[in-house]
Amino acid sequence: MIRPLLFTLCLLAAGPVTALSCVAPTIESTYRFAADSPADYSIAVGSLRAVGASIPPDGAVARGGDINDMQGYVQPARFEGQFFSGTDFSLDSATPVTVQVSCLSAWCGGFSDVESGLFFFERLDDGSYVLEAGPCGGTVFLDPNEAMLSQVQACYDSGC
Repeated sequence: MIRPLLFTLCLLAAGPVTALSCVAPTIESTYRFAADSPADYSIAVGSLRAVGASIPPDGAVARGGDINDMQGYVQPARFEGQFFSGTDFSLDSATPVTVQVSCLSAWCGGFSDVESGLFFFERLDDGSYVLEAGPCGGTVFLDPNEAMLSQVQACYDSGC
């Protein structure tokens, strides 16, 4: 009788426990998400580097000091590389990108310079590009190889 009671008290004393559970993103799942989205997406390979300070300048911050209520940030960046044309990655571009780092409770995405990546950019109505950087990732695949680029082509040709 005492053991079940102690067990119950221990559970109550521990308080609520939450955890972020992310499914590992794949090129196919991200492509499907982008294709199914009402937003327009462009796929590109190249580099992405920060240009200037993030907004707010300290990156993600805890609202009211509560680390379980994090607020994301915006990082201005510059992309240099090639956009997917439908047949290959041949559309050279050097363009500004807004990296939108978002948070979910205590977990936040992040940004660091990318020397070589495969990117899924949202293209806004004004022609500008946004890269969503959430806590579960999925819009950037580092060091893309030919097999990864072939996956993009296969998804374009026949769906994923």
